[in-house]
Amino acid sequence: MMLRKPRIAIYGRHSTDKQNPSSSADQAAACVPLVGLLNGEVVGTYLHSEMSGYKRNRPGLTRMLAEMRSGNIDVVVCEALDRLARDGEDVNWIGKKLRYDRVRLYTLAEGEIDEVKLAVAGMLGSLFLSNLQQKTLRGMQAALLAGRFVGGRAYGYRKVHKIGSDGEPIRGLLEINEDQAAMVCRIFEDFANGLSSIGIVRRLNEERIPGPRGGEWNASTVRGDPKKLVGILNNRLYCGELVWKRREWRKNPDTDDRERRYRLRDESEWVRIDVPDMRIINDELWDAVREQIELRSRDTARTASSPVVHRRRKHLLSGTIKCATCGSNFTIAGKDYYRCAGARERGTCTNLLSLRREPLETAVLSVLRHHLLQPELAELFVAEFRKGLRELTERSENKGARATERLAEVDQQIDMILRNMLVSEASPALHRMLAELEQEKRELEEAMQFEPPAAELLPHSTLLRVFKEKVDALSSALNDESVRVQAAELIGDLIESVTVYPGETPEAEVSANITDLIRFAANENGPEWAMRKSCSAMVVAGVGFEPTTFRL
Repeated sequence: MMLRKPRIAIYGRHSTDKQNPSSSADQAAACVPLVGLLNGEVVGTYLHSEMSGYKRNRPGLTRMLAEMRSGNIDVVVCEALDRLARDGEDVNWIGKKLRYDRVRLYTLAEGEIDEVKLAVAGMLGSLFLSNLQQKTLRGMQAALLAGRFVGGRAYGYRKVHKIGSDGEPIRGLLEINEDQAAMVCRIFEDFANGLSSIGIVRRLNEERIPGPRGGEWNASTVRGDPKKLVGILNNRLYCGELVWKRREWRKNPDTDDRERRYRLRDESEWVRIDVPDMRIINDELWDAVREQIELRSRDTARTASSPVVHRRRKHLLSGTIKCATCGSNFTIAGKDYYRCAGARERGTCTNLLSLRREPLETAVLSVLRHHLLQPELAELFVAEFRKGLRELTERSENKGARATERLAEVDQQIDMILRNMLVSEASPALHRMLAELEQEKRELEEAMQFEPPAAELLPHSTLLRVFKEKVDALSSALNDESVRVQAAELIGDLIESVTVYPGETPEAEVSANITDLIRFAANENGPEWAMRKSCSAMVVAGVGFEPTTFRL
């Protein structure tokens, strides 16, 4: 009676080329002589490339375990036990399945694996993972202290390609990307000036400015999470400070695939490193954004508990209408009327006037319009427009010069890599660097072929007409849902007070002090509040006027 040859399954796995120089296919080939020594026949080869030994739901492993359960495998052969699993719990889990299905396990290094070897291997595997994690963290921290960055590349920066004395690329070098840095400054300035993250990304997408991943912008990319320091508005690197070890990854032991989740470390564990060369914005702008985030978060929390108190300015005159009799504010009563709070809520005032919101806003805007159209303000607008036009032209010229300079650097780096390849064998990392540089060169050449249209120097009379149109469009900004809240806040900031006097012919006195810049630009969809690429803006600064009285 002839004995059946043992049916042997070969298993191979490697995580990355760095962790194991032998590929899974090489491991399988190395196992073939052992199959011969066991006088067996190979009934299946199960290989994994670049897959962690921490995962249980590896497709090849799953198929092999299923064949074992079906009784189609007698022996499993692999290069080493850590190819099957790294974690001690997983080693024991696989060991239980092998014992239950009466399948023997052999490795090239240890021969047949019994229960003692299995237990020792599981313990060593767990220690290996723990030590590997600590070594990785130490290596990353050493790289950071040496001026090299680990992890992803933040928006506003680009990789620097340099080759070390050993002929290998120096990893983790960054420098400021001037074009993206300008967008970072713009985002911070717009948010500090009261524009929402949604409004910011709407403008960026309208202007077809690529987002961090090359596609459209999302509001979450800008706002992020202040507590976790994620998002453009919360990235301390823009202030020249790198914050590292904010999060740690953990693997869920309750799921088959050991899904990775991260938790925020305690702030005392964070590592802060000064990198002044990476600074894009100043501390004053950072602090202004922090104040806006705090203010909006506080307003949101209060609004959640009270639908009336502490909300952002909804109407143009919110908080500015005063009662001449008792000094109380006029507040919204009913759907769309203003009444004295002293008379309505406390009964301590005799001013019983009830004013409709829209006619009152129209009258106040008419007063503002009258004063804004004074000749000296129109001339100031013309001067600011031309100043902005000069700055736009200079930025465009500087951008072209930077692109030309960067292209020369890229060509030099490509030439250096090619010369290095001629004298020595190039590593995969060097090939990847060459591909990245060639891609950047193509992008730079395409960008340099595109010449933006020259900015038009409008005649003085045309600029005066544009200024008048912008002033006339103040009321339409309040009716545009996309900018209504920002418009109400910005125009409302010009108004110090609207004092209401009761009587047979009620009157109101408007007092305004224009202390901040008003930037008003129009696009094809309606008014927008910010300096745009068209450089069409209304700017008024440091101007006030005497209180003006009108009838109600």
